[in-house]
Amino acid sequence: MTSEWRSNVSLARETAGVISERVFSGRYHPGQVLAQSKLSQELGLSRTPLREALSLLEREGIISIDAGGRATVRSMAGSQLREALVFREVLESAACKMVCGQLPETVLDDLQRLIQQARTGDQRPMSRFHLALLDASDNSHLQCFSGLVRMTEEVILPGLGRHGQAFENSLTDLAKLVLALREGASGRALQHLSEYFQKQLALLDNPERHSP
Repeated sequence: MTSEWRSNVSLARETAGVISERVFSGRYHPGQVLAQSKLSQELGLSRTPLREALSLLEREGIISIDAGGRATVRSMAGSQLREALVFREVLESAACKMVCGQLPETVLDDLQRLIQQARTGDQRPMSRFHLALLDASDNSHLQCFSGLVRMTEEVILPGLGRHGQAFENSLTDLAKLVLALREGASGRALQHLSEYFQKQLALLDNPERHSP
């Protein structure tokens, strides 16, 4: 394994991080084509590490690459988003079962703090909440879906109108989830997690009802 190979891998990961943050911040929006020539010029790097970075992002579910090599910021609608949310509920339910009644007070306090931060209307603490829950499981298989969590929580769901009361209702479910985890009530924790995801699916079914 050469130092040049390690350098290219590191550069690809760094580039993937830059591009993903642009997606999550709204600079690149769902459905937008990411021209490789323009990206290469903007980021000041050659096509090889850029292609590797885009491949990483495709595996994380942030972009899609067609047969011709064209990269597009992933958009989720209909069945795709529904499948992603159902899959996430399975992952986070498994994490809840692993950690319920075992989380340190510091972790529980951090989860509660993220909910309070989100009450300002900032959607980013929502994804940090779910990522922290997966991280707490100490299971590497559950922890490798950060891209999917951030894409759905920070980009897709806010775009469906998760604002105002719809957002507050989602936070209420998460607050109840934290309380159940604190009390070691696994059944209640799973119930509140399920209620949270049901509300997200309701956004998909009736987005116009949840618009500001």
